[in-house]
Amino acid sequence: DAIEREGIRRAREAIAQADHILVMQDDREPVGDESGAHVGSFPAHNPRTWIRNKIDLTGAAPGKTETDGGPVLRLSLKTGAGVDALKLHLKECAGYRGGEEQVFIARRRHLEALDRGQVGIERGLDLLDVGQAELLAEELRIAQQALSEITGTFTNEDLLGRIFAGFCIGK
Repeated sequence: DAIEREGIRRAREAIAQADHILVMQDDREPVGDESGAHVGSFPAHNPRTWIRNKIDLTGAAPGKTETDGGPVLRLSLKTGAGVDALKLHLKECAGYRGGEEQVFIARRRHLEALDRGQVGIERGLDLLDVGQAELLAEELRIAQQALSEITGTFTNEDLLGRIFAGFCIGK
């Protein structure tokens, strides 16, 4: 029905924006059976990880293997076997490398959000330099929204609170 079609449209739109797709399948199903997952409709540019669940029912060994179609992780969510390998794989996909330096490689959408945030801040500084401080708030709001895509929710009230806490603003 119409509601189902809209849900599918929105899901496909979200998938197209994804940095990585996780496709979970029952390990009892034939390998490569993509009919239930609608994998054929996924954008080709999105990297995929195949997760084969319920190895407690098939007797398959937990762990990760590399295939032409992408990594395959076998696990059992019921017993927890192979879940640590999945967590490690997800950290690697997100760019986390661990170690003492805590290096994190930003994802494409994070870099784009940082660029938008920088543009908003630079425009705000330009407005401040020419005496148009009243327009500064809008540019800071734009920068804040871009950065919130990375960090999570950060409201306008939070932004104003930080500005007033850190600067002496008066007549």
